Amino acid sequence: MTYHTKLLVLIPMVLSGCAIEPEESVRTVTYLCERGTVMEVDFTTDLARLRSPDGEIDLTARPVASGFQYSGGGHDLRGKEHELRWTLPSGEVQQCRDQDWAMKQPQIQPPIASLGGSSWTLEYFESSDDAVGRIVPPRLELYTLTFGSDGSADLQLDCNRARAQWTAEPTSASGGGLTFSPGAMTRAMCGPGAMDARIAADLSRIRSYTLRGGMLYLALQADGGIYAWKPLPAN
Repeated sequence: MTYHTKLLVLIPMVLSGCAIEPEESVRTVTYLCERGTVMEVDFTTDLARLRSPDGEIDLTARPVASGFQYSGGGHDLRGKEHELRWTLPSGEVQQCRDQDWAMKQPQIQPPIASLGGSSWTLEYFESSDDAVGRIVPPRLELYTLTFGSDGSADLQLDCNRARAQWTAEPTSASGGGLTFSPGAMTRAMCGPGAMDARIAADLSRIRSYTLRGGMLYLALQADGGIYAWKPLPAN
């Protein structure tokens, strides 16, 4: 075989090695943060998509000497390996930890979900009875629940207000046991479809809570149904 013949044989061999790069893989990490906040981040080399109780936002990678940093929309994620610091648009800073990694570290106690100081607004009630199904009362903005750090709970229930005491037994970063001891409530007559009396009666039947996807779910005893709440927007 001549030199020229060898060259022609080599050319297709070289070309056959030039394949289109596969699409960049996405690594999704669930983080447990302070105050019981749970967020998810989809990471690529240049971008990150943050999903939190405040919604979804895309962030751009920033050059750093070590670790990683993504920022955008007022949010900033700066971390290394399994931990990161999350700075919110308000300036609040939360320390977060990779959930899967944290749960595999027996010497590390994962963050415990805390309700104290949090405020919520009702989304719906889901009955375990198919004949009842999901109930969404009118004037949802008038149904709020605030957990005081002192164990008190203040509720706005349509045209009425109620006060109770709460006790929680967190078992993980996503929930635990919860009981209410109902107290006083005003007795105004609210409009058609109002759930003030129903919620007030159900307080003593609540047995557990779950924080998932930025929502708070309060479950009644004996599979009686679930109240779903979303974070109350800051004033």
